[in-house]
Amino acid sequence: MESLAQYAVDHLVLGILVLTRLSTLLMAMPAIGVGIPRRVRAFLAFLLTVLLLPSVAGIGEAESLPTIDNLIDLTIAIAREALIGLLIGATVQLIITGLQLGGEAITSTGGMQLGDAVDPTSSASMPSIARLVGMLVTAIMLAIGGHRIVLNLLLESFEAMPAGHVEFRSSMMTLVVDQLSAGMSAGLRVAAPVIAALLLSNLVTGLISRTLPQINVLAIGLSINALAMLIVFSITVGSVGLIFHDELALAAERLTALW
Repeated sequence: MESLAQYAVDHLVLGILVLTRLSTLLMAMPAIGVGIPRRVRAFLAFLLTVLLLPSVAGIGEAESLPTIDNLIDLTIAIAREALIGLLIGATVQLIITGLQLGGEAITSTGGMQLGDAVDPTSSASMPSIARLVGMLVTAIMLAIGGHRIVLNLLLESFEAMPAGHVEFRSSMMTLVVDQLSAGMSAGLRVAAPVIAALLLSNLVTGLISRTLPQINVLAIGLSINALAMLIVFSITVGSVGLIFHDELALAAERLTALW
């Protein structure tokens, strides 16, 4: 018991830094950052810190134990660890946000903006299809073991940048920009088939209005657009999982190369 207490005292600063990097990572991760009570998140962060601390302390024993003499240095070190955790979590969240943008593009093209709801992640109004895409991607991430991939990236970050020895590089900003563009590209790939079908339905509606001007084109057009959107989206919704799987693998490769 005394040895355990002495170990905790010797690695107190290291434990605080590990807890900070892990906590910000969990805050940025989908399915954990929102929707889970704060006490559960705090307990999960503390438990994972206790499990990871021996491994992190064993990564270059002399280098992994930071020497911090005052409160200012500790505050700066905590801020650096928080930014690294946010960087790892943001790489995954940017992919999901890009896919949700694809759902918003589908909704706006189909004229279904009235079905908006409040998104708990951003506390902003979001179409139901975009929320559906976000929940689907989150479930797929947990099903394929994406959380284990993220935790493995966290351990690799401790090997490349031990706690208390974080260095920022210009390649980190490049990674964020690349992930932002990759997320938007993934959203466009998801929305492209549905938008093409909607444009085709608008063309058909225009031809009907020219052929039969006595028909109420507005009512028929909205019904045709909604039907085409739902049919094509139900057929192509499976591509969301495939696209997310590929983008998550690429994001993991980019982070590994960054470390």
